[in-house]
Amino acid sequence: MTTPICRCRVLYLGSAVPHITKDGLQGIQEPLRDLYPEQGSFSAKGIDSWLSVWSNGILMENVDESMRQVTRFFNIETLHYCAAIRYVVVPGNNGERVEKFLPLDSPFARYADPSHPPLFACILRRTTGIKVLECHAFICKKEAAANALVRCCFHSYADNMQAKQMDENPYYMENRRSQSLSGLNTLEKVEVWRSKGEGSAITNASNGTHKPGTNGIKPNPPPRNSVINQDDDNYKIWTGIAPTERECFMSTLRVPCEV
Repeated sequence: MTTPICRCRVLYLGSAVPHITKDGLQGIQEPLRDLYPEQGSFSAKGIDSWLSVWSNGILMENVDESMRQVTRFFNIETLHYCAAIRYVVVPGNNGERVEKFLPLDSPFARYADPSHPPLFACILRRTTGIKVLECHAFICKKEAAANALVRCCFHSYADNMQAKQMDENPYYMENRRSQSLSGLNTLEKVEVWRSKGEGSAITNASNGTHKPGTNGIKPNPPPRNSVINQDDDNYKIWTGIAPTERECFMSTLRVPCEV
């Protein structure tokens, strides 16, 4: 059975094209100022959605005004940058107030106004029309959810690039265990996953990542299907092979198999 790497409840704020710079933390500052209200989440307007990270991309699911399900998929190869951040106001060089979006582990973000929730932002390349880079912004309910999305995007991108290199060079992983991505497309995976249930939840993440790596130290992977967080139904992360419905019922009763 296939499952997403993680799935989180978010408020989608929309997207904007970065013009000043497109790289790193600076690349998301300008778009986020346009998308996120300085008054905080109470005045934020967006689309209530589920955001999930799969082995081959990012899937956003929501319902439109006619109660029809809308899905939007972003191939993981279009990922340029992503980060877990928070809106803060810091003093400028001349004592003025400067609005910034800083990583969650920043000292300024740690003592930020609680009315400003954690955010997940990602810069993705548009695959249709003019193929520009766009910054997408999401409000998360907890820091752990934003961090989880970043970590899972990094792993998905790294695994996808490794699989691509293996396909192009049969000797790339000659002395290592071979891994392959499922041939199912993501929307098919969602239907299979919904019909059979979900797996166990874990979380351990850093705050931001660019294509070559992350800003944090990569932790040792937890045991398969281990549980680190089990009391939050707004985000879940799976590790290893997803358990079947019977395994979920028999061995992980403390973790709900469905969100």
